[in-house]
Amino acid sequence: MNIYNTCEQKLKQWISRLYQKSVGYLSAVLGFFLTLFITVVHCVLGYFFNGIITVFDVIQPLCYGALLTPFIVFVFNQVFSDVENARTQVRDMKKSLAKTYVAMINQRDRNLTLTKDHEVLRGQKIKVEKQLEEQATFFSAIVDLTPDIIMYRDESGNIKGCNDNMLKLLGLTNAAQLVDLLKEDHELDDIFAKFDDILKLNKSDVTYESTINEVVYQMRKRPAVNAEGNLIGIMLYGHDITKLKYEQDLLEKTSRDKSNFISTLSHELRTPLNGIVGLSDILMQTGHFDGDDMRNLKAINVSAVTLGNIFNDVIDLNKFERQTFNVIYEKVKWRDFLDDFETLAHLMTEQKNLDFNFNVEGEVSEYLLLDPTRLRQILWNLTGNAIKFTKKGGITISVRQHMDGDSAELTFSITDTGIGIAKEEQEKIFGLYYQVEGTKQSTGTGIGLHVTRNLCQALNGSVRVESELGKGSTFTVSFTFKKTEHEIEKKEIKSSLRVLLVEDVDLNILVARTMLEKLGHKVFVAKTGQEAISLFKSEKIDLALLDMQLPDMTGFDVADVFVNELNCSVPLIALTANVINDRKEYEKHHIDGVMNKPLSLTKLVENLQKYQE
Repeated sequence: MNIYNTCEQKLKQWISRLYQKSVGYLSAVLGFFLTLFITVVHCVLGYFFNGIITVFDVIQPLCYGALLTPFIVFVFNQVFSDVENARTQVRDMKKSLAKTYVAMINQRDRNLTLTKDHEVLRGQKIKVEKQLEEQATFFSAIVDLTPDIIMYRDESGNIKGCNDNMLKLLGLTNAAQLVDLLKEDHELDDIFAKFDDILKLNKSDVTYESTINEVVYQMRKRPAVNAEGNLIGIMLYGHDITKLKYEQDLLEKTSRDKSNFISTLSHELRTPLNGIVGLSDILMQTGHFDGDDMRNLKAINVSAVTLGNIFNDVIDLNKFERQTFNVIYEKVKWRDFLDDFETLAHLMTEQKNLDFNFNVEGEVSEYLLLDPTRLRQILWNLTGNAIKFTKKGGITISVRQHMDGDSAELTFSITDTGIGIAKEEQEKIFGLYYQVEGTKQSTGTGIGLHVTRNLCQALNGSVRVESELGKGSTFTVSFTFKKTEHEIEKKEIKSSLRVLLVEDVDLNILVARTMLEKLGHKVFVAKTGQEAISLFKSEKIDLALLDMQLPDMTGFDVADVFVNELNCSVPLIALTANVINDRKEYEKHHIDGVMNKPLSLTKLVENLQKYQE
């Protein structure tokens, strides 16, 4: 670019010098011809007037020409310079005018383009404004048509708008009246302003319930935040949940009624069951029966125990549904637990003339910390299922035991030679009320395996099944329990106890009294709490068995009187028909132990041995 400019400048200088020289040459030629013209004219005039041409006539005009030539050259130079300057100015002016004209044309074109663009933009703006207005109207209609209440406030809490339902709820016609109302009704204002501080701080949704004019609303607040993250407003949305709350309360009442019914039914049915199990247990212990009579007696006992297990499943299912299930851990003498399980399983298999094998491998601590009621229920369910679906062959129960530090690892495998379970059905059988098609029995609730799996999970254990159709099944449950030391509370109690039996049901009295007297104990019976208190004052008592539901007071009330007013120091054992007991509640009332109904002679002996010398 610099080389081009240099060449252009030199070319202009050369043209300028050439032009100046041309003007000088032209002026000299013009001076020469002018001098020649003057000389010729002067000679012609001299000849005309004098008749002769002299040398002077030639020299004189030449001298004049020589004098005039520089002046003429100067004049021509100046004239040509002025003409050239004028021509240059005219040329520059033409260029400038041409540029100005082009610029004017371009500006005009740009103005026309801008005008067109402006018209297009104006049209688009009008279209967008119309669309926004239509959308605002549309959304406003949606907000007003919603059955919920909506209100919008700015970051300072000033009301910026609300929907028609909000106004209708409060009996107003416009938002201005709502502003005035909230200035007077501070309680209503507090409802709308609730949790604002938390919302402004966290800039996240908050939800709460409030009642306005006897309508229950679920209020939800959402912050309106701009692109910079600053709070610019709060949207309040209230959903009418009055009907939902009513239905929820009704559902809760129904659930409570159902639970109360199940609890009452269980309690009422356990009374005759207590008689059947207890008395049949006593009769079996007498040794007066053999052959068919003993077999029938065992069938009665096992049937009653099985019915009790069904009650346990039903109550547990209800507890799971209400999420009130509790695991109660206590010290258990493990060998006695296995012996009881083996005895009952043997009795159950005898009823169907099935072979029975019970194998135990390994050793664990003498005492373990576990929930015996729940573990026993799991094992009874699985054993009962195996027996129910086995027509011939036998049942084998294998127990594998292993100590790992302070933990006892236990695995129970219940194997039968029954009908088996197809592979595609093996997971479904743990579902509620599910039974494999074509295998429905005349007995069974369809909840046993479902409850069993839930119980296993509650005890941090597991259950699995291996089966082949037509060849039998094996159910395996595994648990880990902590070992514990057996500490017998040292109380001066004689081998032959003086027992206070507090029970209001005659059949239960008959069962418990017969068992206790058979074991060599003296029994004092009280049917009410007041009778129990009177007997405790008048008789020397070594141990008290307390029913929890008495006509005049609860077993807890009786225990409180014994301990707090009569300075009781003898063991107190609760008798209850409830499957699940909160041990902490019993401990709070100084009750030392719990025995569930129906009573068995084995359970009674096991509990009494804890308090005998």
